[in-house]
Amino acid sequence: MKKPQTLFLPANSRKCKDFGFMQAYLSFKPDLPEDRQSFGALIPSDDAILKPDAKSFGIHAHKDVEVVTFIVQGTVKHVDPHDEQHSGILSAKGIQIISAGTGIEHNEENESATDELHALQIWFKPRENGMEPGYASQTLKATDYTNQLTCILSPQGVNGSLVVQQDVYMYYCLSDTDKAVTYEPQDNHRRVFIYVIEGQLLIHDRTLTKGDGYGILECEPMDLTLLPDTELLLFDMAI
Repeated sequence: MKKPQTLFLPANSRKCKDFGFMQAYLSFKPDLPEDRQSFGALIPSDDAILKPDAKSFGIHAHKDVEVVTFIVQGTVKHVDPHDEQHSGILSAKGIQIISAGTGIEHNEENESATDELHALQIWFKPRENGMEPGYASQTLKATDYTNQLTCILSPQGVNGSLVVQQDVYMYYCLSDTDKAVTYEPQDNHRRVFIYVIEGQLLIHDRTLTKGDGYGILECEPMDLTLLPDTELLLFDMAI
């Protein structure tokens, strides 16, 4: 079997930005060096801790980008000044997606005055520009993601996942024991990126720990071995 072409991004290679109200660890961002600006359709990937009662950046705008927020711990308050139906509270293991399209305004705040908010914000390039804006969210059930990779974002909304306007499948898993998981990509001509939120896993004879990222080009079926309390996101994207 041909050895896959891979990209290892250790946690200490992420860029840390301290905004006062928030510390963010950036795996990818358009203003980073060229090799860290994106991974396929995946553009920014920020792992952030917001202080209690943090009001974030205030109301701000986005256009022609898919903005995904995944709540690891805590509670986020999503504010849409133009559509009250889109405003609301999302708790731990919740995911929301904003298809900015022709333009949206929003803010993400820490709803708690006493507890930190741990969230990942992930952006994807949309399949085309100028689309109608949209918003959706859901909170995951532990039975769906414990010791198994469950699809939480996809182009077609497979198995009740949220819909993203790009050829991207996003999976989440949290182990409560030693667990071997096999992942089969959509096909062999895909790129896959794994981000370890917490814990430790083994893949391709490499050990990944908290904050590490691992990319595979033209990914084939692969085995992941997770230690207890390992939490990860996996992205399956067209090349």
